[in-house]
Amino acid sequence: MSTNGTPGPQDWKELYQLAILETDPAKLSPLIADAHKAILDRIQETLTKPLSAENQRLSDALNGLRTLRQEVNSWRSNSLIDTIASGGSSSPFTPPAN
Repeated sequence: MSTNGTPGPQDWKELYQLAILETDPAKLSPLIADAHKAILDRIQETLTKPLSAENQRLSDALNGLRTLRQEVNSWRSNSLIDTIASGGSSSPFTPPAN
């Protein structure tokens, strides 16, 4: 359940999609953390089962989140988030102008 009282996504795939599709840099870190935890929880649940297609999707999702987390950290170190928040760009995926 989300903090505002409405049910939130529980499935790791939903949480992963929310993190990957979020365009507000201020919301990314908690979404990444939630998705990461859900994926690790699901991996733990599937450890007793033979390898499956879901295991590959879980691995791919973790790699995607790792890449997204690195991008967020890069933005922070380059102060790109401040530029975006002040209206400098409509997309967090737009690289800074040189």
